[in-house]
Amino acid sequence: MPLQPIFCRVTGADPSRNIVEQVRAKVSSGALSPGDRLPSERDFAEQLGVSRNTVRKAVNALSQSGLVTVRKGASGGAFISQGGGDAIRMAMGDLFHLGGINSQELTEARMVLIRAIVALACERCTEKDIRILEQNVAAAEAAIAEGDITSRMRLNIDFYRLLAMASKNELFILLVDAMNQVLFKYAGTIGLVASAKIMPVRRKIISCLRTQDAEAAQEIITQHLNSINRQYKKLEKKMQLGTVPVKSS
Repeated sequence: MPLQPIFCRVTGADPSRNIVEQVRAKVSSGALSPGDRLPSERDFAEQLGVSRNTVRKAVNALSQSGLVTVRKGASGGAFISQGGGDAIRMAMGDLFHLGGINSQELTEARMVLIRAIVALACERCTEKDIRILEQNVAAAEAAIAEGDITSRMRLNIDFYRLLAMASKNELFILLVDAMNQVLFKYAGTIGLVASAKIMPVRRKIISCLRTQDAEAAQEIITQHLNSINRQYKKLEKKMQLGTVPVKSS
């Protein structure tokens, strides 16, 4: 049975964003469930009073954020994705793709999350967790020495996932995965911060894990993220002035 019209005609200056918000609201209210199919591109455009290109842009944003899965073929279309961590990544991805995240918000969210994670990691980590974190840092240092920017970015961001794994809290892992998805795209857009002080900070955190010093670990990560935020602000200012940021290796 075709999906009954449940969407309102689009108003406002950003129609694609309005469509994304309507779909998310319908999922949140239960009007749309995992597996439900959105109207065809033509029908959706007519229902919403917008162009097919606007619908295509909105569906692409929903797909990139994980809320919608696009299938090709005769039985294809745009379907509401199944649950799990996709729902969290969807919300974070939407904010990034629609321009709703700035460096201050990203830092504040990371600060709260990572402080909680390092405190639990200090309490719960195993020797294996510490060894894996040390391997990550060593690999990142090698990537910096070789000028491998892509590997450096991945390894730096993966460090936080490994911390979350050391906390033994599955929800923290999901949240870090969502945050990392945004962080990787954000850093790729705005440029990389200087790497000179990052690795020593990572090694200090690992040392805190060994001694189970949660207070020191939280202080170190707080100072580090505040420093990163200041560097991101400088990069944002360069972009606003039309200066292409130099990607440090």
